[in-house]
Amino acid sequence: MSHQPRILIHPENCRGCRRCEIACVWRDQGSLNPRLAGIHILQLDNDGIDYPTLNTECQDRFCGKTSPAAMHPEEPACVTACLFQALTLNGEDKEHGTC
Repeated sequence: MSHQPRILIHPENCRGCRRCEIACVWRDQGSLNPRLAGIHILQLDNDGIDYPTLNTECQDRFCGKTSPAAMHPEEPACVTACLFQALTLNGEDKEHGTC
């Protein structure tokens, strides 16, 4: 019995580093063009907030792009790359950092 992991966004933790964008395109295209990523960081200028947004495909199902540093086999590369826990998987305990 397996569950479909879902990426949860915690915009209050985002620092706008764009590591998630680079991880996404690197695992897919082998390039460093963040415009091709399934995740984008929107900068809300009026509020000074960086806000991660996922495309519809990433919201619906696991893309299959993983990183060698992933803690779990179904952890997307974008989640692994996020140093600030702005992206987590459903089921992760944000306070304790465990799944």
